[in-house]
Amino acid sequence: MTHITCPGNRGLLPGQVNVLYLVTCSGKSISASRSPCDLKLSIFLTRRADLSHDEFVDYWTQKHTPLLSTLPGGEVPVRRYVQLLPTDDEIPGVATAVYDGVAELWVDSIDDAARWFTSDTYTTTIAADEEKFLDRSLTRFLYSTESRILG
Repeated sequence: MTHITCPGNRGLLPGQVNVLYLVTCSGKSISASRSPCDLKLSIFLTRRADLSHDEFVDYWTQKHTPLLSTLPGGEVPVRRYVQLLPTDDEIPGVATAVYDGVAELWVDSIDDAARWFTSDTYTTTIAADEEKFLDRSLTRFLYSTESRILG
């Protein structure tokens, strides 16, 4: 049985500015044979500076997302994909995240995620399209497992 060892919460690396690595498994070993869809990627997105939030949302939901359906069958190892769009709601005294959206993906393993994000299709088609609406230098990934508490 193969095991993937998660490095735990890391924060900023020495000498790096505004780079955040988040891992929720806190140093635990996770079996690669765990049940499907155990690994969730939350991808925090920031629009290009020349776009309004509405222009970002329109491009992401109406142009970029349909691009995924044009890819060859079986090439995308994603089991589930959800888009989170921020609301204008606020709670006094509680800081609000400043992202334009969050993409959540469920995959079977970190290996599947790595294969997808380093594939020719992703780098030449998807990432190229992301340049049209994202500031990719500000994109952040959270790799996590879910523990249902309520609901």
